[in-house]
Amino acid sequence: MKISNGLKIAAIYASVFLGAGFASGQELMQYFVGFGRIGLLGIIVAGLFFALTGWAALRICRRESLTNYHELMRHLFGAKLGGIMEGMVVLFLFSLFVAMLAGAGATGREAFDVPFTISVFVIAVKVFIVLCFGLTGVVRINVILAPFMLLGGIFIGLYSFFTYTNPTFAMLPGRSIGLVWFLSSVIYASYNLVTGVPILAATAEMATKKRDAMVGGLLGGGVITLLGICMALPLFLHYGNVISLEIPFLYIATHHGTVFRLFYLAVLMSAIMTTAACNAFAVTQWFKSHRIMVAAGVCIVGLVLSHIGFSNIVAYVYPAFGFLGLFKIIVILWHGFK
Repeated sequence: MKISNGLKIAAIYASVFLGAGFASGQELMQYFVGFGRIGLLGIIVAGLFFALTGWAALRICRRESLTNYHELMRHLFGAKLGGIMEGMVVLFLFSLFVAMLAGAGATGREAFDVPFTISVFVIAVKVFIVLCFGLTGVVRINVILAPFMLLGGIFIGLYSFFTYTNPTFAMLPGRSIGLVWFLSSVIYASYNLVTGVPILAATAEMATKKRDAMVGGLLGGGVITLLGICMALPLFLHYGNVISLEIPFLYIATHHGTVFRLFYLAVLMSAIMTTAACNAFAVTQWFKSHRIMVAAGVCIVGLVLSHIGFSNIVAYVYPAFGFLGLFKIIVILWHGFK
């Protein structure tokens, strides 16, 4: 069965957000679950940003015949500001790649008692192999793994929630103060779109029809919203037990037996692999030559920096780029739909 370009773009777009931070539950805990029931509304708000910004970015690329992130930034911000924005985004993309490696290390350590460095090394080597094949490699790994991890994530979240002793929303924690939950949602969407837009720009040549741009953006954003809600529900119910864990969802999965635990770990590692490959690919695309050497350098440096720690990167590095992403979102939405 032939898969449309729009669906391929949507799969790649959604998989960018489903990295170690998301699939582990770490991001959901820090940006949504801690606000109680209204955190679910926060996920929907973030999802709207994902869907509309993705659609707008693809519209711009298709309308102006732009085929990469470099061209998109120059078109939106001009040569000087566009160059600055592009450099900062590449730095953040690399930070996310490091976070994925750190997430792999934390998963190997907590789930299998494998030394942190060995787990990171294995993922780094796999990413390097994918990068050797360029965009073709990134597309193939996403087409293979994205459906599994997206559908698997939805199943894991809903199963964990509805098999709870008393799955009622009355049990969900609540500490929302004013519009802090909304600001948290905006920051979450903003820093994620710092990475999402470059990946979309790299796939823009696949959007040969208007429908491809719309399906890629809206469906990709919609899928990640649905997945976010499904995976947040059990985190609400186990909040007190998982708040201090590096991989919160691993605690929940362990309670459902060995088979369920292994299935969850397969989904988590798939999410780490696809996101790491997408972010590393976007970084290597910024360099115009010596692709293989650049890919090797990115993987080696990422391996070293991953020892900063997964939860530390999620808590401190991610939000630092949130305001940069917000500025970019506003500009993209304006140019995409004006």
